[in-house]
Order: sequence, then C-alpha cells, then structure tokens
Amino acid sequence: MSERAILIVEDDRDIRETLADALEQEGFAVTAAFDGLDALEKLRGADRAPDIVLLDVMMPRMDGVQFAAEMRKTPAWNGIPIVLVTADVHGKSAAREVGAAAFLKKPIKLTSLFDTIRATLAAPTETTDQG
Repeated sequence: MSERAILIVEDDRDIRETLADALEQEGFAVTAAFDGLDALEKLRGADRAPDIVLLDVMMPRMDGVQFAAEMRKTPAWNGIPIVLVTADVHGKSAAREVGAAAFLKKPIKLTSLFDTIRATLAAPTETTDQG
C-alpha cells in the first residue's frame, strides 16, 4: 500500500512546516498550502487526491470554510475527510459547518494530531473532537 497523503492548509508558515515535518516523519506524504486558494490549485494539479485535509479556519484570500465549500463541489474531492485545526473560538461550529470529521484546537499536541488522523483515516464517517 502506498503512503497516505495529507494536504495541510495553514497560513502560519512555522505551524505549516512543523506539521509537515512531523507528519512526514510518521510516514505520510505531505502537501502544504498557505491558504484556500493555494490549496485548490494544489488539488487541481495533484496526481492523486489526498486521503485527508488538515484545515485551518482563519486565513487570507480564502478561509477554511470557503475552501471546504469549494472542495465539496468537486465529486472527486467531496469524500475527503477534513480535520479542522484552529485557534478560532468558534472552531467547533466551523467544524460542523464544513462537515469536518474531527476538530483540533491550537496549540496542537502531536500525539493528539497523529491519533486523530489515524482514527479519521480508519473510520472517516466518525467525528472526533479533541478540542
């Protein structure tokens, strides 16, 4: 089986790079985008769709809620589970709005992140709340 692919959509460069490094060390193939528009471009240009999307809410140009709505319009991407990762105080309601499989509140503990990703990939219809 090929490695599982993750798309990180996060505008904070330090967080984006830290998440990417940690996930790559765990054996995931990682693509990173700095906002929703960048993420849509990367999805369109990808050889294969990611298995999961880690999505921030508050970003410039296109926020996480707008990105999720656009992503869901494409049948090939509609079933990709989203894990919402945000410091936004309204994170839980945003997670419900985008139909996220899980929600993590920043700052994120890497063990919680890994556990949430594995649980989401194992049972993408199940919702996990680690916030």
